[in-house]
Amino acid sequence: MKRIFQYSALLLLVLLISSCGKTDTNSPSGSASESPANTNTSADAPSYFGEWSVQGLVGSTPVSAAEDEKLIGMRVTYSQEKASFDKDEIMNPEYKEENITKDDFLNEYRNELSDLGIETESVMTVSINNWTNPGSSFIVKDDQTMIFLWDGNYYEMKKENK
Repeated sequence: MKRIFQYSALLLLVLLISSCGKTDTNSPSGSASESPANTNTSADAPSYFGEWSVQGLVGSTPVSAAEDEKLIGMRVTYSQEKASFDKDEIMNPEYKEENITKDDFLNEYRNELSDLGIETESVMTVSINNWTNPGSSFIVKDDQTMIFLWDGNYYEMKKENK
């Protein structure tokens, strides 16, 4: 009887531990039929997918380097297959989207959204896992405009309409 109790307790402990694992509902499932984000049709692709060009500086953080004028005019591409900034690219990028309020943005970036020409209460930010180049994280201002932070400077990108 004592042995049955021990086995039952051990089984219960294993079940409890296995059920306490964190489930990430935002991670890709690996099956295109289960995750519509794995298909790349223009109707369901994120608004930030496409070709972009860096237009210019729109702001700076309290501590920043001088503006890097070489970034102006560079082409940027975001798609399911690759992300590229000029000649730097990453294949099969993993995009992480996050909506943050203007108060959280101020706490995290030490700038007001309005300083960047964004007058909304919240904004979507996107970062690309395992990539640390210019354009590896950005703010979606609208369907035609995005902003990225590099060396303490905010640069605006405009969508290329083909």
